[in-house]
Amino acid sequence: MNNKNMKILHTSDWHLGQNFKNRSREQEHEKFLAWLIETIESKKIDILIVAGDIFDTANPPKYALTMYHDFLVKVIKTACSDVIIVAGNHDSVATLEVTKNFAKSLNIHIVATGEDIDETIVSIKKDDQLKAIVCAVPYLRDNIIRDANKSKNNKELENEYKEGMKQYYKNIYNKAKDISSNVPIIATGHFTTTGATVNPDSEREIYIGKLSDVDSEVLTSFDYVAMGHLHKSQQVGKHNHIRYSGSPIPLSFSEYNQTKSVIVVEFKDKNIENIEIIDIPLFKGIYRITGTIQEIKDELENINDKENKPFLDVVATNETLLDVDLKEFLNNTYDDGVDIISIQKEKKIEDRVLTDVEQDTKLEELDYLSVFEKRLEAEDSLVDNSDLKNKLINEYKVIVQELENEDK
Repeated sequence: MNNKNMKILHTSDWHLGQNFKNRSREQEHEKFLAWLIETIESKKIDILIVAGDIFDTANPPKYALTMYHDFLVKVIKTACSDVIIVAGNHDSVATLEVTKNFAKSLNIHIVATGEDIDETIVSIKKDDQLKAIVCAVPYLRDNIIRDANKSKNNKELENEYKEGMKQYYKNIYNKAKDISSNVPIIATGHFTTTGATVNPDSEREIYIGKLSDVDSEVLTSFDYVAMGHLHKSQQVGKHNHIRYSGSPIPLSFSEYNQTKSVIVVEFKDKNIENIEIIDIPLFKGIYRITGTIQEIKDELENINDKENKPFLDVVATNETLLDVDLKEFLNNTYDDGVDIISIQKEKKIEDRVLTDVEQDTKLEELDYLSVFEKRLEAEDSLVDNSDLKNKLINEYKVIVQELENEDK
């Protein structure tokens, strides 16, 4: 880290160990982490920030743990002087904290709960000189930010949650400022803010009563905010310094057309001098093809890859084609060059049916939210209107939880 400029690389939502319809993503993640090491070296990164959801489940498979620890061994051999890792809602506190004390001696700072606000504040130093302060805030569980009193109604819990988040970030910013107001004060977060675009297919809210987004204004005091939780790389509203890096690989078919990236932020003294979005290579194709059988055939010719079969979701618009014929045709004709995960036949809304290659999805197997979301997916007018779709989902969640509260 030189005397003036400092570079931060912001990434999140790795979801190591994820299976996509029983297909492993191990090779994609291995390639991403190798690419990330190369990027850290080529861009001369000083600080790496991973803003939550390192793993896909609380009990990740052994290979995912090995992959994570091997990456940390490699990153400390680069010129990157500090690594900040915070837990996301998918991460197990116990899993991340196993290596916490040992990692700290290597300037790898792991924050899993956020309960100790002093521990959450990380001072970044070079040659005993303070260079930056990172408020490494992980996914905050209810016991940290509010009293989830069961006697309170949904609106009261929601307001308490939002007020708790606001107060938490206010307190941690003030504590960081007391240390120094002459260096960049950087924060992390793992939740949904206002001004961000949510993909309801791949991002689920798990807070009780959390039916609306946290106001992004609670984050504006910081010099940069590295957000996790949402899988789409994006700036939050008009706030250039509040950003989601997004996931490094597509985690669902709803993300098939997203360009994945990491964010490099360069500071000169206390101010952001440059923000660079670096696209991540697509390590395995993932496609959703919609059209007539002939259009599907034409498109399949362009994406067949026997060495690295792309994941495929097919939506046929030919109503005269029987579902069984479509499945048999595609599996027999193209299974060598693509991995067909799901097949749908586009129908009228009232009789639209989803057929999975491996398992049929039955109505009784879905929860109320999934049923409603599938109904919205069938509405052509909402295909290109994600804002309205998200609003309808949030309103539906409010209605359902109010009904549930009335029954208690």
